[in-house]
This record gives sequence, structure tokens and C-alpha cells, in this order.
Amino acid sequence: MTVHPPEPDSTALMAELAAARAELAQLRTAQEQVAEREAELVAARDAAERIARTLSEALADRVRIDAAGRGRGSGLLKGRQKPVTRDEEAQLELIRGSELWDAAWYLRTYPDVIELGEDPALHFVRHPYYPVRHPSPRFDVRQYLIDHPDAVEQRINPLVHFLLTPESQGADAYPPKPR
Repeated sequence: MTVHPPEPDSTALMAELAAARAELAQLRTAQEQVAEREAELVAARDAAERIARTLSEALADRVRIDAAGRGRGSGLLKGRQKPVTRDEEAQLELIRGSELWDAAWYLRTYPDVIELGEDPALHFVRHPYYPVRHPSPRFDVRQYLIDHPDAVEQRINPLVHFLLTPESQGADAYPPKPR
């Protein structure tokens, strides 16, 4: 005689199916709420980044005006720095023309430069090594000096050294970001 397992209770199965469907509906609702919150956070982050860019550009414009000596009043930069040499002038032109230089970021990151009353680009040209200061969040001076010790040996500003190499062509960061 063959023994067959008892047939499942259809009422119990229907109740289990209904509970699973209800749980699935709750999970979908929760997923939609998380997606909505994520969209809100992304929008807030994007707005904050736009505001930060606008403020950085305004600060950079102010720095350029003050560095050029066209500012009114006391000015952001107090002009207590030594005269710029021809070599420094060439380096400044190269750095200021690079997307790897961000004057506003430099001043926000190193507020002592404002207190010193120095042009941020000239400060970076004159003091690139100690303490190590980055020209922007896209250029890691420490890593560059590790990878290119000849820049220290030749006493060349790391960003200037980089900008004078073929490696810099089309680069938007150092070290390059993996693609």
C-alpha cells in the first residue's frame, strides 16, 4: 500500500499567499519612498554643488581683481608679498590657465593664505612643498611627488612640472581617475 502525503490545506495556502502579496506591496511602497528620498537628496546635492561653484567663481573673480590691484578698499589681498620675478610670472600664467588650479578652493582650504594677504597662485608657486598644499581637489601633490621625485630634485613646483609634460595633455586630474 502506497501512502500519499496529505494534501495541503488550500485555505492555509491562500492565507499565506495573501500575506506574501501584502508584504510585497509594503516593500514596493517602501522602495518608492526610498527612491523619492534619493531623488530629493540628489537634487539637493546638485543645488549645493551649483551654489558652491557660483561662490567659488565669485571668490576667484574677487581674488583676480585684488591680485591685479584693481580692488577697492582694503581688499581681500593686502599686498604684503615680495615682487613677482619673471620666472614666477611665467609659472603663474601657466597655473592660472590650468583647470587643475582653483584659487577659490585654495583659499577656502588654506585660510592662512588670506590672513597672510597673499595672492593664492603666487603663494602656491612659492610654497608648494611644506606643508604640502594641493592646488585643487583634482591634483594630489603628494602623489605627484612620489611618482615624480625629479620635481623636488629640480626644485620645480609640482603642478608646473606636470603642466610642462606630455602627461598633462587632456588630463583633468592627477593621479588620473580610472575610466
